[in-house]
Amino acid sequence: MSNHPSDLENLLRNDDFVQWTLRPTAEGDARWEAWIGGDAERRALVDRCRSAVLAVHAAESEVPAEMLAGEIWDKMQGALRPKVRWMSYAAVAAVVLLLAGAGWWWMDGRPAGKGDMAMEAPAVVKGENGEISAANNGAGLKTVLMVDGSRITLSPGAKVHFQSLPGPDARNVRLEGSAFFEVSPDPKRPFTVFAGKVVTRVLGTSFRISGERSITVAVRSGKVSVSHAGDNSAWILLPNEQAVYDAGRNTMAKSVVINKTILENPVPPTPRFSFDETPAPAVIDELSGTYAVNIRYDRRTFEKCRITVSLEEGTFYDKLEVLCKVLGATYEIVNNEVRIAGPGC
Repeated sequence: MSNHPSDLENLLRNDDFVQWTLRPTAEGDARWEAWIGGDAERRALVDRCRSAVLAVHAAESEVPAEMLAGEIWDKMQGALRPKVRWMSYAAVAAVVLLLAGAGWWWMDGRPAGKGDMAMEAPAVVKGENGEISAANNGAGLKTVLMVDGSRITLSPGAKVHFQSLPGPDARNVRLEGSAFFEVSPDPKRPFTVFAGKVVTRVLGTSFRISGERSITVAVRSGKVSVSHAGDNSAWILLPNEQAVYDAGRNTMAKSVVINKTILENPVPPTPRFSFDETPAPAVIDELSGTYAVNIRYDRRTFEKCRITVSLEEGTFYDKLEVLCKVLGATYEIVNNEVRIAGPGC
């Protein structure tokens, strides 16, 4: 998303927006729908801010709606400072997760400590056909999560393209630049990376692909098959082996990995999906934002639901199954989006 944190602040300080979120009316719906006006980024911003308001209000339900607008933003900023004492840990966690899902990370004005590597969200663009384009336009590493549980860590300047909800037969990714892949095993759906003229096929493994004119595929675990345009043969790479493709000569050479650092991924594991009395819309929006998958549901139906659940294990689909069971809901996939329906609370 390209929304600036100031956009978030402006909405959260808006009395009308906060009161509409907590006490929606037909008039308010019409007014804010008119403001959104079909703009996808405004829609995403409104959804995030509504979930944030509900999360904070759940922790301090005795605060009148008209008093919240001036306090929501301060509390969200304060939620990330260690001196905060007046806000429940559940609400703080929900707000932090919302900010993380939106791609906004604040470190209390301080750089990360030595050896720390915070996972940052890439710039994500969703295509009409369900294709996701994720780019690392910053100076640090950025991580992309796929619904099958695979993880891609993008180096600065790298970009990947893939289907948000891949089909039953294959998982295809197009790569520009350098990235580290950790692929979840799925024998029925091979994972294929297209980088220039180099094609890398795997079932479940971790490896790095880097370069453009000279492309290197280095394997940390598992086994991959590497081929290139103009050659029908494939190179099989095992752990600590690499293949280097020379685009100028259209040749490929296999060798042992000498520089072991290229097999390391300094980014920590993915965020913990653990919720404690968190509003259902906040949980749903967190899944949607983290995996860049459109999830359609009736916010009014589920806004009174409070969820205590751990969704740390499994793929996006596993998390979705658990969430729907907790809510007594069902889901279906239609036109590259997930649709959740249920009786609500």
